[in-house]
Parts: sequence; structure tokens; C-alpha cells
Amino acid sequence: MQTTTKTTARRIALITALPLVGALALTGCSSDDDDRDDVAAPAASAPAASTPAASAPSVASGDGSAATAAGNDALPTAAATARKAVGSGTVTSIEQEAGGTSWEVLVVTSDGTEQEVHVDVDGRRTTAGPTKETSDADDVAEAKRFVAAADLSVAQAASALTKTVSGTVTELALDDHAGAVVWEGEVRDASGTKHSIRIDAGSGEVVTNTVDTDD
Repeated sequence: MQTTTKTTARRIALITALPLVGALALTGCSSDDDDRDDVAAPAASAPAASTPAASAPSVASGDGSAATAAGNDALPTAAATARKAVGSGTVTSIEQEAGGTSWEVLVVTSDGTEQEVHVDVDGRRTTAGPTKETSDADDVAEAKRFVAAADLSVAQAASALTKTVSGTVTELALDDHAGAVVWEGEVRDASGTKHSIRIDAGSGEVVTNTVDTDD
């Protein structure tokens, strides 16, 4: 009788324990699944920081000497380019145009006619022309007079102007002043002030030197 009671008790205990074991097994499975879900996804790698492109070194304006040198070097080059485009003749006028991005040059040929040529900012390439200007007899006579009186070339005249006032020659032309032939030009100094200067086309002596206040 005692043995039967003990066996019965074990069976009851076993039956009672089975649900608990199952529950624990289920709990274990659930924990495994949870662990997999909790594994953090690999962190997205941060985008590589792009190295800023090195900016081109800026040209220091300083006192404007660099721009002055560039402009004054380009002027005689532009004059020579225009003369070559025409074939022969004398440069009687040259000036910056289009905000200083090109040059307009006039070349007088041996017959007294003017040819207009446009040259790029560096003075090395013709961009338009030569184009023959319309001239009457008086224009031809005046052009010949100017050429005959101009012992100084346009390059020499530009150099004389910058010795008078340091700066960039932006325009230069043969003209008549008080009955004499002169090179009349404009020089812009480092501060931006414009100086109107006339020099004798034969001797290079300064005839007038004034500040242009017409801006």
C-alpha cells in the first residue's frame, strides 16, 4: 500500500512538472530569438569626409602693380598684332574696350587710310578685322600728317606716359593740340584715378598732365 502511494505521488509530480519544463523550453527558445533581434545592425559607415578642393591662389592686388604691368605689356603686343594683321602701317590709336577685356586698334597704311582691328586682352590674337574705315580727302591728309610727325611709336609713347604717371595706359592716340601733333593718352593709377596726358609726338616732352574728373 505504501509503495503504491509513492508511485502514484511520483507520477503526479512528473505530470505536474512536464508543463513547467515545456514552459521553460519555450522560454529558452524565445530568449534565443530575442537575442538575435537585439543584435544591432552594423553601424552605417560615416561618409568619407571630402577634402575641399584647393582654391586657386588669388592674385593679390596690392598696389595694383601686377595689373599695371600686365596692361602695359599687352598694349605694345596688341599694337604689333594689329599691324601684322594689316600687313604694314603705323598704329595711330589704341584703347581698351569692353571693360578692359580687349583692344581696339587703328592702323594707318601708306595711302593714308585707316584699318580697324580688334585684339584680345593679352594682345596676341586678332578677334575682328582688319576693317577699312571710311575716309574722305581731309581724313587721309590728317592721317598722313600725324604719321609724318610721330617720331615716337605707340610703344615709346606709352612708356613716356607711365614715366610721367605710374599706372596703366588704357588709351593712346595721335591728335592735334594747339597746332602740334601729340600723343594723347589716359593713365589709370593704382587708386583708380585717371590722368589725361599729352606728349609731343616728336620729342616726347610732356605738354599737358591733368586729372580726369569726368567719371
